[in-house]
Amino acid sequence: MPELDKAQLQDHIAGALAGMVLGDAFGVPGELWPRAKVRERFGDITDFLDGPADNIVACYFKAGHYTDDSAQALVILRDLLKYQRVPEVKVLAQDLIDWVISMNGFEINLLGPSSKAALTAHVKGEDYTQYTKAALTNGAAMRIAPVGCFFNLGEEESLARTVAKVSAVTHGTDVALAGASMVAAAVAAWLATDDREAVIQSVMKAHDCALPLGEPTWAANLKARFKLSLAKIAEHPTEEEMSLWIYEVLGTGTMTSESVSAALAAAFYADTPEQAAHLCANMGGDTDTIGAMACAILGAKVGISGFTPALIDYLEKQNNLDFRALAAEIITARPHFKAE
Repeated sequence: MPELDKAQLQDHIAGALAGMVLGDAFGVPGELWPRAKVRERFGDITDFLDGPADNIVACYFKAGHYTDDSAQALVILRDLLKYQRVPEVKVLAQDLIDWVISMNGFEINLLGPSSKAALTAHVKGEDYTQYTKAALTNGAAMRIAPVGCFFNLGEEESLARTVAKVSAVTHGTDVALAGASMVAAAVAAWLATDDREAVIQSVMKAHDCALPLGEPTWAANLKARFKLSLAKIAEHPTEEEMSLWIYEVLGTGTMTSESVSAALAAAFYADTPEQAAHLCANMGGDTDTIGAMACAILGAKVGISGFTPALIDYLEKQNNLDFRALAAEIITARPHFKAE
């Protein structure tokens, strides 16, 4: 595939951002509910829905609105654009804390456990690394897609180091950094090529580059689980078969080892962001986070021109966003961005 021109690159970066918001918002209603409960309550989720009043994590969100996943990703993106590099931990922490306070997030059930513990420690001036060194959850990976938009295929080592610095505010384990790097690398690779095998190899290399950067843990190996999902995809299962296999075999919980594995499986199974959003929302588990990651990857692949225009209009209106304008800012910043 020839190198993308500026307009094409903007299209694909905008697609990654739009996909992130799509998967996040579409996955709201059944967030952290078991698969059976999602099916019993909604049947088949085919449109954006309000978070149900009895869903203690989704009840704060209206139809079409993104959650903390995309909100934190946008905080990070704005810092990268402002500083042309990853700012120091205290700067990024304060910006995330400001957002949390604006949402009353320390009082309501908004943040994941690792992020809440680490950010609370930042607020109190305590040693936050006691939490980051034990953080196995998906807070680093869920907000990382925009970071991938600053990198090219073949820059996996620098990407992994940058992901580690971005994530240090709340997550510092091997699995958290490896998972986040795999998501970011998938986004970066699809911006540069339509060669699926090249993207797969980039994702695996990013995993290997990132793993030694984090605190060692006992978590399941994400690269091994990714290979397992690729083998399953090669069997050409139906969407329902793939959904059930991801839920039962990979898992769809909040641990990075489960949710990133699930997101990668969905992203490399589905053909479009819309298909991935449907797959993830109906899967059960951490549906919004898995959807945000999977759809960001596929959005980078197809570009914003690969979405239904009415869908983009809806997401932008509901969330007061302009995906193409954000992509244009990223393109302007990319040549000057100081990677780690």
